[in-house]
Amino acid sequence: MTNIRYKELRYEGKTYNKKFEIDEILLKNKFNWFLDCEIENARIEIMKDTLIFNSGIFYNGIWEYGVFRDGDIRNITFKNGVIYNGTFKKCIIEKGIIFGGTFLKGDVLFADIRGGDFKDVNISNNVNQTTNTQTNQTYGIKSQPQTEPKVQGEVQGQAQQIQAQVKENMIYKFEKFVKNHETYKNI
Repeated sequence: MTNIRYKELRYEGKTYNKKFEIDEILLKNKFNWFLDCEIENARIEIMKDTLIFNSGIFYNGIWEYGVFRDGDIRNITFKNGVIYNGTFKKCIIEKGIIFGGTFLKGDVLFADIRGGDFKDVNISNNVNQTTNTQTNQTYGIKSQPQTEPKVQGEVQGQAQQIQAQVKENMIYKFEKFVKNHETYKNI
């Protein structure tokens, strides 16, 4: 079995296997930064203007934005996005949400950690961790001294306010809808 750059790209209901077609689609969708990354046997997909790495090996590069569903990821600078699974070795996570995965060495600078196993990873105080602290201590998470003000709590507070406003607006609209359609109940 030969190792190739791409196994497939799923895009707009079609599957592409030819490198030149995949490169053209990535360029068309402004994922030119991904062309500089060293990858092998990648199964990727573009959905709602987001690049999704489903599986494969990511040897080296800068990930600007997108989703990692799974894979063997090494020496990456992860600028922003969401991580669901995968094995990350010697990686720098600058920003994002982590739901799962195994992290071996590296740094997490500013993120929301909701799951995952961390072994010998430096985690900044700017990180919001909603995982079991006992488990994290077992895996050797190292906390960095806080050098910047903690913004994560402010962002969460703003998000909660927005959610409350949306919920209140939905209730108002629903009540208005019911009131306007009460005349149709007897039909």
